[in-house]
Amino acid sequence: MTDDEIVAAISARVDAGRGADLPEPYPQEPASAEALAEAEQAIGFPLPPLLRRLYREVANGGFGPFDGVEGVEDGYASEDGMLADYVQWRDEEIPDDFPAWTPGVVSFCDFGGAMWALLDCRAPEGRMLFLDQHTLHPLGLTLSQWFERWLSDDLDMHKLVIAGQS
Repeated sequence: MTDDEIVAAISARVDAGRGADLPEPYPQEPASAEALAEAEQAIGFPLPPLLRRLYREVANGGFGPFDGVEGVEDGYASEDGMLADYVQWRDEEIPDDFPAWTPGVVSFCDFGGAMWALLDCRAPEGRMLFLDQHTLHPLGLTLSQWFERWLSDDLDMHKLVIAGQS
């Protein structure tokens, strides 16, 4: 799928009230240019172009797998929000054995039970990782591939983790 097709498909799902997997819709207004700029400044890397488009054209989070992806300022947040967690990890001492903190990598989508999809913003296309408890797994997917799998009902994080280990 192209980025245009992904944006159109997610937009159609949001418009139909099925923006995320869980039954409660979280309609959000699109993010402002200022909120995106502040997020990128906090992260220290630009957001992938596909994600910028989704935030600006569709919604400020709340779409995607499970509860939906985290938004930027004033957007959907499953807990404290993507940027609050990132800034906390960046600015506070965290245990050496906590693998999630890497500059440019944000907690992106809460899968529940201490499991998160993480987005590596250091790569322009965005690289996806999975944090399961305290174990970090690269998924070998770009952000667009991750959304494409979700849109085709083929996003099984545990299968992706196992495939990434072989």
